[in-house]
Amino acid sequence: MQVNTNNNRQAWLTLGLRTLGEEGLSSLKINELCLKLNVTKGCFYHWFKSKGDYEEQILGYWKHRFTQQFIKLAEVGVDNKQKLSLLCEQCISSTINGNRLEFEINAWTQKNENVKDFVHKVYKQRYTYLLKLLSGIYTNEDEIKKHALIIYSLVVGIDFFYRKLSRKELELIFSEYLFKN
Repeated sequence: MQVNTNNNRQAWLTLGLRTLGEEGLSSLKINELCLKLNVTKGCFYHWFKSKGDYEEQILGYWKHRFTQQFIKLAEVGVDNKQKLSLLCEQCISSTINGNRLEFEINAWTQKNENVKDFVHKVYKQRYTYLLKLLSGIYTNEDEIKKHALIIYSLVVGIDFFYRKLSRKELELIFSEYLFKN
C-alpha cells in the first residue's frame, strides 16, 4: 500500500499559500484543494476544524514564512548593513520565485476585519524590524524613517508593478540597500 505524503498539515498550508498567491482567495475551496492533494475531504478535517480555521492557519504560516523566517535569516548578518542586505536579497528572491501573494493578502484584508487586523500587526512587525536595522546604519531619526518607508514602499509596490521584474531590475531597485563587502 502506497502512503500519500500529501496528507499532512504542512502540505495543506503550502498548497493554501500557493493557491492564494496564484489564484486568489476564491480558489481556497476544500473540495478543489482535496483534489490537488489527492486526498479525501475527511483528511482536511483531520488537520483543520473548519475552513475558517484553515484560513487562520494559512495566515499564520504566511507570517512565519515571509516575516519571521526573513528576519531569522537576516539576523545571520554580522552587522545591521549586512542584515539589511540579506533581508533585501530575500525580498528579491521571493519576488522572482513567487507570485502575487502579498497582493492577494491585501485584497483579503478588504473583505475581512480579522484578516485586516492580523495583517496590520504583521506589517507593523516588519516595519519595526526595518527601523531597528536602519537605526544601526543611520543616526538621524528622519533618515531612519525615510529609508524604512522607502524600503517598505518598494516591497509593496513591486506587487503592483505592471509586469514581472527581472532580478537585475530588482537589484537595481534595492541597490542602495544591498551592501557589498
